[in-house]
Amino acid sequence: MGMGRSVLCGHMRVRWLPAFVVGVLVFGAGCATLGSSQKQARLAGTLWWVTPADAERSIESWRRELDLIQELGMNLMVLNGHVVGSSAEPDPLLPFFEEADRRGIRLFLDTLAAPQWWTLEDVAPEIARAGERVRLLDERYGRFDSFYGYYIPYELYMSWDTGAVRIKALYREVAAHCKAVAPGKPVMISPFFILDDQHILGTFRWATPDEYEAFWTDVLGQADIDIVALQDSGEHLALYTLEQRRPFFEAMKRACDATGTTLWGNVETGELNVGSMEEYVARFGLKTHVNDPRTRPFWRGVPPDKVAAKLAFLRAFSPTAITWGYREFIRPDLGPHAAELYTGYRDVLTGR
Repeated sequence: MGMGRSVLCGHMRVRWLPAFVVGVLVFGAGCATLGSSQKQARLAGTLWWVTPADAERSIESWRRELDLIQELGMNLMVLNGHVVGSSAEPDPLLPFFEEADRRGIRLFLDTLAAPQWWTLEDVAPEIARAGERVRLLDERYGRFDSFYGYYIPYELYMSWDTGAVRIKALYREVAAHCKAVAPGKPVMISPFFILDDQHILGTFRWATPDEYEAFWTDVLGQADIDIVALQDSGEHLALYTLEQRRPFFEAMKRACDATGTTLWGNVETGELNVGSMEEYVARFGLKTHVNDPRTRPFWRGVPPDKVAAKLAFLRAFSPTAITWGYREFIRPDLGPHAAELYTGYRDVLTGR
């Protein structure tokens, strides 16, 4: 894209800077850092699915939650779900945004997605809906400094043929809506990759790293996307090794470098705890998807030492990570085991 990508930092526009420099500028020198910052990527923030219960929280409850998040060194949240920007009056989340402003927390707000958006034959209505959503978010929250960017939640592996044409149009046109309404706000996406090349978990078509790179180079070359936060799990399975993930991180890094896009990691802190594919099939059956209800009792928070290893792995590709899984598995209020995990995370992330 001829004009290049940009990341807003205060009132300054930064163009075509190396990812490390962008990371420093985005989060500022005052943010907490890892004790071994040269060896590990920094866990900068977390995705947060905003529930109706969240809308009813007192500001004191939110303050406690934000204290815990910031104690881990995180200063960014990606807010997902229909509760953000709902039609409720007065907006129950306004005190949360005010508190985020006070703390210097940066918020990415999602543009939502139609149910089974990947099956749409005509994406024009979905693009129009997303455009209205972008304008609504700007009208509702644009006055808050904490409203930092947009998150496009089409979390995708890759697509082929006419499906790829439609998916690329979705990314391109929704990102264009974001930039038209708020040119200074970065746009983030969080795609994933699949390591199940034997089709044990389902019927997804598997792509080689070269195919993956070509697809995402095309997507990012067309769409004004600033940040790719690549999910690191490979179907959320504990059994996969870091080395199995490396070819896809290398592929996405090349795609980002070729298009001037900043690569982050989405270092997931929730996983389905199985030790091998044979164990998976014996427990759940062949062609059972990881999101099948039968798998739910076997999910867990990722152990702190494994998170440290994942952040160290990411550092070769990016200095910055966000996470899915903190809200679901690590928050101390979830119970004693989560509280123990949280303490371990605090030790790993802050060098205590």
